Amino acid sequence: MKYYISILMIILFANFSQAQSKDYNDLWSKVEKFEKDGLPKSALTIVNQISEKSKKDKNTTQEIKALLYQGKYALILEEDAQLKVIADFKKAIETSASPTKNVLENMLATLYWQYFQQNGYRFYDRTNTSEKVDTTDFQTWDLQTLFDEIHLHYQNSLENESILKQTGLENFSTLLIEQKNSKTFRPTLYDLLAHNALEFYKTDENSITQPAYKFEIDNSDYLKTAKEFSTLNITSQDSTSLQLHVLKLYQKLIAFHLNDKEPYALADVDIERLKFVQENTTISNVEDILLETLKEASIKFQAHEVSALYNFEIATIYYEQGEDYQPKTNEENRWKLKDALEICNKMIAKYPKSIGAQKCEVLKQNILQPSLQITAENMLPVQQNALMKVSYKNLEQLQFKIYKISRKQLENFYELYREGEQLAFIKKLQISTEFNTKLKNESDYQNHSTEIVIPPLANGTYLLFASKPDDTDKFYAFKAIQVTDIALVNKSEKSKELFQAISRINGRPLVNAEIKLSYKTKYNGSTNVENKTTSKDGQFYMSKDINRLIDLEIQVNYNGDNAYFEDYYINQYYRDNEDPETNNAFLFTDRSIYRPGQVVYFKGIAMSTKDGKSEVTPNLKSKVVLYNVNREVIKELNVKTNDFGSVAGEFILPSDGLTGQFTIEFFAGVTAATYFSVEEYKRPKFEAKFEPVTDTFKVNDSVTVNGTALAFAGSNITDAKVVYRVNRQVNYPYWYYWSRPYFNNEPQEIVHGETVTNEKGEFEIVFKAIPDQSVDKSSLPVFEYEVSADITDVNGETRSATTIVKVGYHALLATISIAEQLDKTKKDHQLTIDTKNLNGEFVPATGTIKIYKLKAPQQVLRPRPWTSPDYRSMTKEEFKEMFPHEAYDDEHNPNTWDKGELVFDTTFDTSKSKELELGSIKKWQSGRYIVVLESKDKFGQVVKDEARTTLYDNDDKTLADQLLFSVTTDKSNYSAGENVILTFGSSAENVNVTVDVEKDQTLVNTFIIPL
Repeated sequence: MKYYISILMIILFANFSQAQSKDYNDLWSKVEKFEKDGLPKSALTIVNQISEKSKKDKNTTQEIKALLYQGKYALILEEDAQLKVIADFKKAIETSASPTKNVLENMLATLYWQYFQQNGYRFYDRTNTSEKVDTTDFQTWDLQTLFDEIHLHYQNSLENESILKQTGLENFSTLLIEQKNSKTFRPTLYDLLAHNALEFYKTDENSITQPAYKFEIDNSDYLKTAKEFSTLNITSQDSTSLQLHVLKLYQKLIAFHLNDKEPYALADVDIERLKFVQENTTISNVEDILLETLKEASIKFQAHEVSALYNFEIATIYYEQGEDYQPKTNEENRWKLKDALEICNKMIAKYPKSIGAQKCEVLKQNILQPSLQITAENMLPVQQNALMKVSYKNLEQLQFKIYKISRKQLENFYELYREGEQLAFIKKLQISTEFNTKLKNESDYQNHSTEIVIPPLANGTYLLFASKPDDTDKFYAFKAIQVTDIALVNKSEKSKELFQAISRINGRPLVNAEIKLSYKTKYNGSTNVENKTTSKDGQFYMSKDINRLIDLEIQVNYNGDNAYFEDYYINQYYRDNEDPETNNAFLFTDRSIYRPGQVVYFKGIAMSTKDGKSEVTPNLKSKVVLYNVNREVIKELNVKTNDFGSVAGEFILPSDGLTGQFTIEFFAGVTAATYFSVEEYKRPKFEAKFEPVTDTFKVNDSVTVNGTALAFAGSNITDAKVVYRVNRQVNYPYWYYWSRPYFNNEPQEIVHGETVTNEKGEFEIVFKAIPDQSVDKSSLPVFEYEVSADITDVNGETRSATTIVKVGYHALLATISIAEQLDKTKKDHQLTIDTKNLNGEFVPATGTIKIYKLKAPQQVLRPRPWTSPDYRSMTKEEFKEMFPHEAYDDEHNPNTWDKGELVFDTTFDTSKSKELELGSIKKWQSGRYIVVLESKDKFGQVVKDEARTTLYDNDDKTLADQLLFSVTTDKSNYSAGENVILTFGSSAENVNVTVDVEKDQTLVNTFIIPL
């Protein structure tokens, strides 16, 4: 609370620099001096004099200002002065008249509101009460009570509208901190107070009680033009809705300014209203309607500079739409940024000095702002062409410079954080090579990517530097790389860290390579250095001991090729008899929920573990503390564990005060905690449930869900209130994710309402299965409608139930299952087909099954280090000639392979059988296949499913589908003493495989196998 008075003053009131009479000016100067000297008590004495003088002079602005400063110094000088400050405001309100009273009411509401913003966490778990627990101490109120009080005072501050609308802000200049053009958009006291109230009403806090009939912004009329909106009849049963009050207040402000000579205030509040509706409406096509309204307003005011404000909002929407553009996956809004820029240029040219043009200028700069990022692999082979990915925006040409640097220079460079220092460092380096590259720019102002060839480089460390040729000092990007044919692999064992140096080209181990190890055992300690030589398997290791090895750097030298590998971390090693002692504790209560005044019985156990053995901790002095929902200590007990390491005790809960989640903590070397609820509750007397949904529905059908409320004694719960909600969520078939792995799946509320149970305790909920129009129908989405109901009987007891209704454009789910791998030499392979309605009930169906061989690449490809670019700097033929084992697009990913030869085609009927024999597949080519199922539901809608499998034969001489590597075993399970046959394969030539055999995390043997 010490801060929110000053916050209020910054937002609304009080500034020494404002003009005021000389007498008051002199007094406030004294206050300012005392405050600067750290003498708040002396400052308060002067403020009290100002207060008395202002009352005598009937100077309301000085009186309000003095009241603010009295509150400010009270919070500094007095303990718990918050209540006194509020009381002073209320007292001043009682003795004031409009418009001073309105200002004070507004300020009081803002004080409450800012207190909540700083202390909201205190209110969230408080139980709502039927009346204020303490009418004077607002810090003890529940959330609803506090918000009701804030609403009351804001409404009071807007009474006597005619007076407020006729009161200019000149009389309050002493209190206001004016911003440029503020009086243009807030010309009257009514505007000032109303907009201050809107800051509260527009909050998105959702912890307030929300009835099933809560007000929703679900009518497109709320987005109509200002004149049409001002005449709407906005009503709702939910009279406490904050959003309802927002719209009503906007309606009053718009009506007030509708006929202003200058439309500045009207345009400002109208745009605010439209943006609020856009952010909070439930209608699906909100952007289309909003754009239409903004364009209509822009045309209406086209002869006035406020049209630039409306056009800025139009451009902003286009800008946000353009930001959603994604090459290959979401190209619909590609040119929206260009549309936004054209609007901005037009407004800047037509009304260059207007506020709208100033906003457009900022947006224009964002659209035209270039961007650049270069991505390359950290390690590249010696004297070979390599690739880097360049992501850019608004660029047509780049200049590349490649600098060869030492490891020490690189370390020094990484220690520089300021851009100017980095650039100065780079300019001092000697250029190894440089070249320019033209970039494709189609003036869509979007981010694009391409791949650039890095020319062959000798062994060493390099800095790639890219910049605009005409703007090197301001716009650039860089990336450090290392060029070497050495690779390092490592594996952690129980007592040591094992490393192997191998050739990056063919995987062969590097024998007798020189190793230099640099590391620390403490973060601020000195650097230790060790030298090693690799074995005949290219291996070396570091033994683990009680010290951690941090900042480990490994330098490998092999036949003049140097490589550096950094940022390794090796953990400590504890032998079985050297495990550190650890403490643990457990805490239990006899129940999970209690009523106020009840006894909570607890038990705690303290334990320690050393050398793999756990024991209880006897005779440990400790304490157990009970906290309430605000984490205030209710009671604290000093305890001592018994011979069995346990403690037990009890707490008596307060019979009044706050309810919610309480905590007990047991401090025993470590802290154990347990949580329980304190609520006024009764033993349940009835249950609520939904009947299973067996019907089949399509989108836009009317869906009926039936439920019952039945007493445990067997009687029906009649005339009980049922409050329900229906939320929609979209799911896709699993094959959808192969090519489109991400989508937004936030649940959306479709409908809510109330009903009652009949004489049999039954109730029904009817809703329309409205689909998500943004979802592609061809992807066969399934919409899950979660129906939840709260049933409250005449005694006030509430029970809840939930059920799921699945609806789609189709009424059938057909799935096909097949083993991931099929041995071609066997004849017992089969497919499993299942057909159900969307709610899981079996439905017989017929259809076709087709199996295709997938078209694999013609060369061995390694996985792409990054996604394929959307712009190409080379043709596919040029790319493949230079990089035969790199993917040009995404052909390395089997999920992108096209269908090839059709090898199997048959029909199925699940009413007769759910299994389908494949028969002999020995003649099928080894490799990857796709199984495609197609059927139709009862409405004629095509339904499909896909599955993938791989065919193999242990006698195959070559690896199918140009795979880089595969390993198989002759069996899946072995007995002790049996031989294991491992089969390694690769479609690449001159490949070496290192096989490590371990037992209990200890290396037993190593094999080097050339393929």
